[in-house]
This record gives sequence, C-alpha cells and structure tokens, in this order.
Amino acid sequence: MTTCPQLVYTSASRTLEGPGFGVVQLSPDWPAEVGDSRATLGPLIGLGAGESFGLLHTAGGRIAYRKVPAGTDAFGRPGNYLVHLLWDSDGRVTPRDVLTFRNSDGFLDELPGDAEPSREVPAVEVPSARRSLSALTADDVDALMPGVALVLAAVAAGAGVVGLPARTASGRDVAEAVFDVLPRALASAVALHVGTASASGDAAPVRVHVGSDVPNDVVPDGQDTARARALLEAAAKKELCSDNVRKLETLDRWLFTDTWTGMDPASLTPPQLVGVLESEKAGWWLSSPDAVDVACAVAASSPEVETALRTALAQHPDAWDRLRDRELDAALTAVFGGAAQAAVPTGFTGLTRAELCEAFVAELARGRRLTEVGGAAAALVEESVTLPQPVALLELTDDLAGLARLATGRPVVREALVREWAGVDEWPASSASLLGHLLLEDPDWFLTLAGSAPPSVVRSALPWAAERLAAAQVEQLAVTVAASELAGQGWALRDVLFRSGFPDEEVAAIVARNFLVLAGDDGWPGEVARLAAGALGAGGGGEASEGRRKTGMWPRRRR
Repeated sequence: MTTCPQLVYTSASRTLEGPGFGVVQLSPDWPAEVGDSRATLGPLIGLGAGESFGLLHTAGGRIAYRKVPAGTDAFGRPGNYLVHLLWDSDGRVTPRDVLTFRNSDGFLDELPGDAEPSREVPAVEVPSARRSLSALTADDVDALMPGVALVLAAVAAGAGVVGLPARTASGRDVAEAVFDVLPRALASAVALHVGTASASGDAAPVRVHVGSDVPNDVVPDGQDTARARALLEAAAKKELCSDNVRKLETLDRWLFTDTWTGMDPASLTPPQLVGVLESEKAGWWLSSPDAVDVACAVAASSPEVETALRTALAQHPDAWDRLRDRELDAALTAVFGGAAQAAVPTGFTGLTRAELCEAFVAELARGRRLTEVGGAAAALVEESVTLPQPVALLELTDDLAGLARLATGRPVVREALVREWAGVDEWPASSASLLGHLLLEDPDWFLTLAGSAPPSVVRSALPWAAERLAAAQVEQLAVTVAASELAGQGWALRDVLFRSGFPDEEVAAIVARNFLVLAGDDGWPGEVARLAAGALGAGGGGEASEGRRKTGMWPRRRR
C-alpha cells in the first residue's frame, strides 16, 4: 500500500483558483514543484481527448494520473473534463498498480455533488496490486509475445519507447497481461501511458504507450523473444516468476535453468553457470567431471561463478569430495611427472601442503615411482622424509641424477639417505649408479657412503664417475679415496685415475702432485714411496717441478 497525496482538476463554479478550470481539491502534502495551479501543472492537465491514464516519472517521484471527459461544467458548457493526479514520492507505484487501481474505480470519474474546494483533502491509498491473470490459451501466448518482448528489450537496453495495442484479437487487455506476466521489480522503472500520445516531462527510461500511435524505438532480439515466450508459456501453466525479481539474469535463471543444465557446459555464459549452480539441479549437474571443470575454469575469472560454485559444493559434499580427489590426482600426476613446484595446481579446493604430502607418501607406499625429480617432487620428498613413515629413497625413482642433486642440496634428505644406505640388506641394482651420481655432485659422498656399501658397488661407481668428471674433480675424488678409511686397496689409481680416460700426461701430472698419498693407497711402503717421490721430484708435499713431470710411471689400466 502506498499513501499518495492527490490533486483534482476540472471546471467548476468554485475552484481554489476561482470559477472555471482550476484545482478543486488538493492534499496538504502535494509537492509544489509538481504544480498546484492551472498555470503550473502544464502537460498534466493538457491531455488529449477521451480517457487517458498512466504512470509518469519525475525527478522526485511518480505521478499516477487519469483524465476523463466530464460532460458540461457548472455553467452548462460542454467539453469539461476531470484530471485526477496521485503523487508517489517513494517511487513504489508500478504500472500494474495503476491498471488495477483504475479498474477498481480508484480514480475519480466526477466530482461528488457536495464537493467543496479544499486544500485539506486526505491522501489516497494505492494498493500493491496482486496478479490477476486469467488462463492463457496458445493463441493468447502468440498474440501477447511481441508486446512482452518489446518491453523486455527496452528493459534490457535500459531505455526505450514501446507502443502496445490496447487489446488482442480475442479481446484480452494487452497492458494488463504484459504487466501481470512481468515481475513487479523488473518493471519498476517503466512508465505507462494509456491513450496518451504525448508524455511530455516523463523522466522514465522506459515508456510504454498503449492505444496511441507511438512508434517503437527498440527491436527485440532472439533472447528477448525467447524470454517473452517462456514467460507466457509458464504463465499459461499458472507459473509466475516472483515479483521480487529485478534483474534479467535472475529472470533467465528462473526461465531457463532446466534448459541450461542439459546444454554443453562449455557453451554456458557466467550468468548461466550461476543459474545452474544455484538451482535445485546443481547436485546432479556437479556429478559430471566436465561440468565441474568448466565451472572451476570460469570461476578463476568470475567472482560470481566462484561464489556460486563454492556454495553449491558446500551443499553437495559428495561433489566436493569427487572434485578434491580429481584435483589431488592431477597434482600428483604433475609431481610424479617432474613438474616444477609452481606448476603443481592447488585446484579449486585449495589443496594444502600437508594433504599433498600425505597423498604423495601414500602413492610411494603403493609402489608408484617418480618419473623425474622435479622441483615439486624435491620439495615433497624433503617434507616427507621427516614423517613417521619416511620415504624409501633408494626406490624413489630412476632419475638418479635428480635424486643425487636433491640429496646433495637438501641436508634433511642427505641425512635420510645416509640412514637408509647404512641399513640396506639387499643392495638394489641401481646402488652403484646412484653412488656414481652422488660422486658427480660431491666427491665427499665417498667418505659418507663407501664404508657401508659392498666393494663391488663402490668399484662400479668410481670409474663411472671418473669418466664423467672434469680433471680437477677427478683429482679431488682420487685424493679423497686415497686418504679415506678404505685406502690401501689401490682404488684411487685403478678405479679413478686410470679409468678417467684422460691423456697419460694429464694423469701423470695428477699423480706427481699427489704421489705420496696415491702411492700409499696403492700399497707402497712409506720409505719406498718417499724415495720414489724424491727421484721423481715430487717432494715431500707431493708437488713435482714442472720440468721433471714424466709420464708412464705405471702402465695405464684399460677399460
């Protein structure tokens, strides 16, 4: 219900402005800016012949109006008419309210015989009209569809002038049907003019003229037509969209959600996705992995879709669990495939490091192996080795180079590998290759691991590494072996230097620089080694003079 101050204008023997045409009755709250006299009311009292009524928008509110012929005036002059105006300062009155108010004789047809000029006329209560649409036939739907589509097109455009016929061929009132079908809130910005060719002073962005020769300045597109037909077909089944619907997107959800749920998810727009996710069929729709993937992809750039998707998943925890499992599987696939840490998706469910780490360890326990030790796998291995069920590093991967880099660069992984290495009962075939890769990273791995491994593993790893190291690293490895707890077996010469593949003179130079320690590893008595070093010019520190370096001190070992 809207309380509206009123104004009545006609020709009478007594008005507030004297005899003749003038304002006869006026409510105290009538706004002066609208006008309250013959001189200031302007177009509101200059309407055309015959009955006309409607709803006009101004900057400060809305004016419901009606003009009707009133026969002769008090002076017996023909051509009298009466104008009844209602002021809605809150902007709540809608076209449907005006149509219903007029049909229920809310507007005055004439002045009562005892009416006196007054500025104290009570305001009028205009009810919020309920829908009163009678059953629609298929012919009604076809006849009304163009008019509904025109109004929807103007609303969608945000402005426009629409001309509607007064009645269909079957006699149905077009304006009443249109505004009964349309939700009240959606049509709240629409002005209505019935039987009025001119709407001078109307500030409404959308104006609907009924029964007057006013050309349309909007053209409905396919979407407008589809909305109109769907609305009317729903109304024919006594299904009316809520009057609270204000946006076309919301109207579309009400009309087309059933259609959208059956379409290819990739073809849906963000508003359509929101409609599906907020519908009763969201749970069924989310059972499709393809549909969920589309929604997640769109949600990354659409906050509305993200909010709707999170709400729908919260309402359907089984769908959330399925999505989380698939996203976890995708993350693990990236990890086991060697992806960089930044390339592992956390997914829409926001996988945590703890969840990923737990799943990673579980996969390893089931026998899954890393294809490549990428950045993501390296980080997870580092986190996982601290768990109560540490990772079996020796069975982790065939990417031994990657594992060697990881163990060398991450102290916690290094410690875990050393512990595991020391506890091996049956040495895997890859042990020698892994030790070789470790030696490529740091010769000191020999000191850490060689004492715990069978000689066959160590003696396979040393030449393999020597063949791949630069001269300086080969020299470092040889000296490390010769000075270790395993010295005295000749491995520094036989398995490192002589297997390095370097030219004889380069090997000789390395031997000359480190003669005493290498000779000791080869089993030479200390006195003999020192005498030989002196004869060769190596000196006590093992540094031979440049001019006396010789080659061929020992026969080269051939591979």
